[in-house]
Amino acid sequence: MEIIRRQTDYALRALVYLAARPGLVVNAGEIAANEDIPLGFLLKILQKFVKTGLVASHRGAQGGFSLAKDPAEITVLEIVETMQGKIAMNRCLLGKEGCPNGPRCPLKKSWIALEEKLVNYLASITLQDLVREQRSIHDEKR
Repeated sequence: MEIIRRQTDYALRALVYLAARPGLVVNAGEIAANEDIPLGFLLKILQKFVKTGLVASHRGAQGGFSLAKDPAEITVLEIVETMQGKIAMNRCLLGKEGCPNGPRCPLKKSWIALEEKLVNYLASITLQDLVREQRSIHDEKR
């Protein structure tokens, strides 16, 4: 079972790449090549974030993409939920389906607690945090 899908991993890597280049417009081909993301897949991902207002699209010869918000204001939770929808540890917690076990379910409290911890953790990590971590890893390799 994968909790974070491949497309979400691609989105996170692409947005960290943009966040590490504040104020710059970056060509999608550059992101794809440096982050090993298929270009067609990346373009679809970036357009999704353009629609949400997290990424700006720039046309023309010097066109490309840039972050539309400060990386310190963009959380991993926002990115994950943009790509995958609301996080739910179990489909009964989505509220879409009535669970036949309802109040007598021995797992419900545990699923809710785990989901809350995961959501809070992902909400506590920003793109800026990931850029700092990436720089730290890069500095350690020197």
